[in-house]
Amino acid sequence: MSDIDGGGRKPRGWSGRVQFSAAGGGVAYVPGQVITTGGDAAVELANSLGLELVRREELGAFTILELSAESDVDVLSLIADLRDAGFTAQPNHVFFADCASGCGCACPPHPSAPCGPGASPVYASPVYASPVYASPVYASPVHASPVYASPVYASPVYASPSWSAAQQATGIRASSARSATGDAVAEVVRRLEAAQGGGPRVVVLDTGLAAAPFDQPLLASCVSCDPQVADDVPDAAPAPAGDLDLDPAAGHGTFIAGLILQVAPQADIRVHRVLTGLGDGDEVAIARAIFDLVGKVDVLNLSFSGYTLEHPALLAAAVRAVQRAGGVVVASAGNDGTCRPTFPAALPEVVGVGAVGPSGPAPFTNFGPWVRACAPGVDLVSTFFRGFDGTSVAVGGAEDPDRFDGYARWSGTSFAAPLVAGALAREMATGITGAAAVARLIDGAHLLRIPGLGTVVNVA
Repeated sequence: MSDIDGGGRKPRGWSGRVQFSAAGGGVAYVPGQVITTGGDAAVELANSLGLELVRREELGAFTILELSAESDVDVLSLIADLRDAGFTAQPNHVFFADCASGCGCACPPHPSAPCGPGASPVYASPVYASPVYASPVYASPVHASPVYASPVYASPVYASPSWSAAQQATGIRASSARSATGDAVAEVVRRLEAAQGGGPRVVVLDTGLAAAPFDQPLLASCVSCDPQVADDVPDAAPAPAGDLDLDPAAGHGTFIAGLILQVAPQADIRVHRVLTGLGDGDEVAIARAIFDLVGKVDVLNLSFSGYTLEHPALLAAAVRAVQRAGGVVVASAGNDGTCRPTFPAALPEVVGVGAVGPSGPAPFTNFGPWVRACAPGVDLVSTFFRGFDGTSVAVGGAEDPDRFDGYARWSGTSFAAPLVAGALAREMATGITGAAAVARLIDGAHLLRIPGLGTVVNVA
């Protein structure tokens, strides 16, 4: 589990670190924290309002203020005061991993968003007569079996139409990852065994990597984390004596690393932990990690998304710094079936990625003109925890859904994004720049596109 209390193995969830508001259409943010450009003047304003500040941090051109827990002024109220004084101000937004998470449409990974696909133009589009569905993208080993034959869709976890009040309050709900075996796994193993690394530097900001005793040996030669940074090491899995239910995003980073390596065996992949096993991560921590990567990354994969009050200025500044240094940023578009822009996918020049399945656009994928590319995101097979068996049991002769021996099936735009990141890294391994790879794979006028989902990226 990612969150353990001091007395045992009881999960305590994200209570205290994630707050929800209907403002701006629904956002999540860290309680008591404000991001501003006001500096000393912003501190003086807070003091004049009688607020007690317990922390101040400078990050680039921004100042992060944290209010005392005893303060009776809401973050959004302080933001309004700062804006009235002429400062840029925003909450410390919370973003969520884009793994499918619980209802028939595989949404909402962002618990402040309404569930259910909207009136997306992609479903009325003549794309269904398009040769994309005969494309070899669907022969790719990462897009293994027909999704609708998968037992995951008969699982009672998909009976929940939305986040319950308890789930929104704690973040605790069942993982939607399912075990994978057979020919699909054999093909994944073949690809991973052929990986040699040493090529383009791909960084994944996510939940970390699976650690012993649940680690994935086939990732060891090309995928790493920073052992000097404690938060970078574990992709949260329970201790043998603990609660054996996986958190909803546990294994997310490990799964993504395997997807990238399948597509780009030349990639040198590093995974840094910025999300918890519940899938949440805040803007300040994410931006700090991105700033540290400036000049050190060729492709940056961000498989999380969130809705914001207006604009995530701190995150945007960090992404822009990586882009100016020559890095390509790829981000998942989200799983809420809406055209409402999510961030970081909707930031300028970011390659926002939606998901397709064997019958067309995935029913959960977000869409819109801000989505620049799409790739398979349904029933993918990749690396996961090794030697782990949860509390679920097999029903009617089916496979045990949460017994993992190093591989899993999973759905979401979280997993379409790393396929695009891997395709870009594979192009860069031929000696071209990131900008040239994007021009070739994403922006070329001759490429096949789906309205609202952008360029179809073939990962075969």
